[in-house]
Amino acid sequence: MVYTVTTMKVNIRKARENFSEVINRVTAKGERIILTSRNKPKAAIVSLKDAMAIEDRSMRKAKRLLQLERIKKMRQKLARKRLMDDSLETLRKIREERIAVRSSGG
Repeated sequence: MVYTVTTMKVNIRKARENFSEVINRVTAKGERIILTSRNKPKAAIVSLKDAMAIEDRSMRKAKRLLQLERIKKMRQKLARKRLMDDSLETLRKIREERIAVRSSGG
């Protein structure tokens, strides 16, 4: 099933005059209303469901950015300690050491 979301532009003055109708269109029909002044978009009215989805996406993005910042700081710290090896090279060395230990019977 495909849902289409209708976006409607409404002048702020007309929206104020018909506020109940605007809110009903948003809540009942799931429409998004762009409020305009002199044909320029100024604000939007969206359903609570849409607003929560926007908030959820914003929080996920903020968490990802925080994680990236932590990774960047960790890399800088490791670089200062001169421990910055290529992770693939490190894994290769660990695997070779394990194979050597198994081969030697240990």
